Amino acid sequence: MAKIAAVSMEVACDTQANVAKFEKYIKEAASQNVDLIVFPECSLQGLPIGLTSIEAPKAFKLHEVAEQIPNGENVQKVISLAKENDIYVVWSMVEQDQERFDVLYNTCVLVGPEGYIGKYRKVHQALAERLYLYPGNGEYPVFDTRIGKVGLSVCFDKAYPEVARILAIQGAEIIVAPTAWRCTDRTDEDPDFRLANIFAFARAMENMVFYVEATHAGPYRMGHSRIIGPNPIQICATTGYDEGMAVAEVDIQKEILNARLAAMAGSDLLKDRKPGTYSILTENNPYVLNYGLPHDCEQSTEILEEE
Repeated sequence: MAKIAAVSMEVACDTQANVAKFEKYIKEAASQNVDLIVFPECSLQGLPIGLTSIEAPKAFKLHEVAEQIPNGENVQKVISLAKENDIYVVWSMVEQDQERFDVLYNTCVLVGPEGYIGKYRKVHQALAERLYLYPGNGEYPVFDTRIGKVGLSVCFDKAYPEVARILAIQGAEIIVAPTAWRCTDRTDEDPDFRLANIFAFARAMENMVFYVEATHAGPYRMGHSRIIGPNPIQICATTGYDEGMAVAEVDIQKEILNARLAAMAGSDLLKDRKPGTYSILTENNPYVLNYGLPHDCEQSTEILEEE
């Protein structure tokens, strides 16, 4: 059995205030013997950007608060909290590249009782985010923890089923997703809320894994940080719209086995895949040449010449 927590919080553009909330929730989770706690997207420093355009003062602010991982001052504070409270902690933040000071990423971080474990740089960027931050290069990592294999993703990545599928193929049993999804009228009928539900439940069900989503609370935010199980529409715990922490005690392997052996009458959606028929998914996109190219430069050049 394992205990997982997902925090819904109002995130300020104030790192110290956010770190104080981290500490509060981490200690509260530890008092309940939680093994893994997940915080929302960019919840360390906030994300003060608009929806559709770039504004210089906001861009300067991002550079001012960005930190390197794992040596940033506040990253180290969270690592210390994880060690002191014997708990795994996941959050997303604005990361400064270690080689180029002007390059920033939206990065998901995993730390634990043993210290810094790993990170993932968000690949799929929504709206104006792509104007302020660089995308990751498509390394979708899975890490071993004492409660199982944890795969990292961030928010809008859930709109692309390939991300969760890659993590599941690598053995992820829990996919974490720090998120900042909008919700205009904060009702279950809000189109953005319904869309967020479809994506989250689909990613859990199609891969038959746990999906842990931690979101922002407050005006125009959907809240509903939650632990979603691998069985159809299996909500193990949720916060609702308001700030708070959802906690669920789950038997990870038992629930995954139930999903893959019984939930769909034995239709194991990972085992029954036919990857040999999916080759078109990895072909280069000729309309967006600056994304989706192979990492190998020589191979990339050959593809461009063929085009």
